[in-house]
Amino acid sequence: MRVEVAKMCRIGVVLSVLVGMGVSATAQTAEQVEAEPIVKLQAGETPVPGECLTEQELALNDRLNALRRPTVGQESEGDHDDHALFNPHYFLGEWQVEGVLPETALGPAGEFYGTETFTHVDGCTYESVLEVTVPDGSVTITSLVIYDRRTGNLVRIEDDSRGFELVKIGPVAGDPGGYFSHHWFAPPVTVNGSGVHLTGRSFITSPYAYEVRTRISTDGGPFTNAGTVRWERVD
Repeated sequence: MRVEVAKMCRIGVVLSVLVGMGVSATAQTAEQVEAEPIVKLQAGETPVPGECLTEQELALNDRLNALRRPTVGQESEGDHDDHALFNPHYFLGEWQVEGVLPETALGPAGEFYGTETFTHVDGCTYESVLEVTVPDGSVTITSLVIYDRRTGNLVRIEDDSRGFELVKIGPVAGDPGGYFSHHWFAPPVTVNGSGVHLTGRSFITSPYAYEVRTRISTDGGPFTNAGTVRWERVD
């Protein structure tokens, strides 16, 4: 089933959190902070079976999510709450995928739609299978995803049935408002005789949706827009 644009727009405006984080605001009263003390990441790295993040990291996200007061940001005088940590378990499950892409060296202009299923392998390693329809046929992209929770870097290795492999590398960063982005680049590859260099941003807009905005350089030329593809959670 294809993603409905109206539904995507409605979801995109919801201010949500990713696996636990407080709501950012400009001011907190002393009474609020006293009632709910500043939230900090506790010492230790206790593994949790079936998880990427440690017990202490998961507890930080849970405590931030449970706050009834606004979070205290780094711009505040004195102590502040630690930021929530990105949890790649966010991606687990089945997603509907849809976008409209311009003509590039990767293929003709037109709709790009299908499904992606994301599974946990072990630790901070994941796999996914993306099956989509494009103007000139069907494409399957099998991916291996590895997250380094200490540095915040995420690597996505995509084996594309069109005959090339992309290695998307970059940091995942969040802001006090609860949004995370993966800013990535992929080393150049050859596609249909052309040198293709991709860069982009995967922007998590809510617990139920994210989008990937891509730019492309062909044969060493300037980077141009290569389209936006949106993911909507199914399960």
